[in-house]
Amino acid sequence: MRNALTIDLEDWYQGLTSTSQQVRRWPELEDRVVDSTERLLAILERAAVKATFFVLGYVAEQHPDLVRRVAEGGHEIALHGYHHYRVSRQAPDDFRAEIQRGRRAVAAASGREVLGYRAPMFSINRSALWALDILRQEGFRYDSSVFPTRNMLYGYPDAPRFPYHPLDDGFVEFPLSTVRVLGVNLPVAGGFYLRVMPYRLFRWGLHQIEREGMPAVLYLHPWELDPDHPRPAPTLRERFTHYYNLKSTGKRLSALLRDFEFGPLAELLHNGISPNGG
Repeated sequence: MRNALTIDLEDWYQGLTSTSQQVRRWPELEDRVVDSTERLLAILERAAVKATFFVLGYVAEQHPDLVRRVAEGGHEIALHGYHHYRVSRQAPDDFRAEIQRGRRAVAAASGREVLGYRAPMFSINRSALWALDILRQEGFRYDSSVFPTRNMLYGYPDAPRFPYHPLDDGFVEFPLSTVRVLGVNLPVAGGFYLRVMPYRLFRWGLHQIEREGMPAVLYLHPWELDPDHPRPAPTLRERFTHYYNLKSTGKRLSALLRDFEFGPLAELLHNGISPNGG
């Protein structure tokens, strides 16, 4: 079964927790998203793999040529919001305005219809399920924000581990990947987990999902392929979660693309995968 590779297209300061909410500072910070994304696109091209790019609306406005190149490369274009605000901390009206603004920017830059959404920091959890109904009302076909695990930043551990219909209609949720070990969901979803886990253990986790007959849904950020990006006094937690082992990302991603088959989420959606809420 082909798995889904997804990219959260944002710059390093949007992914860094301490600066992601400081929107007024963004113009002062070094912009590196073009070079890091080009590096990622080269790896995908060598492997002949297409992915889903969840694009931040701010990035689309600042770098429309980059977003257009991603789309012209055959990758799916989806939405990551406009700013990098956590959905669980927004009011419903603010969330609606945020996705409308972001969608306009991403569609204008890419020339593509935007059908999928991922919340910054996987911030659709039990307290923010109202956001799924707003996404459906706005014409989105699927979401991939739910992470059925728990850590210090995010998580919805009681959510289904595999694709399901959260609204009793055709709208699909594609949760990030976990494996069930001793009654606990352990994340094997790419990004930080790809960098911190021994590669053999990460590969074992994906094989376990494969044995369950379901696709894995993995994520990555372009800044994870840029180990030299700035470090503006990161906290101890950020040094680990954001900067740890960045030099390994390219090599480990290339190994994954050799060891498993990947495609965009739209492929799973259009091929009619049966959500089972497993």
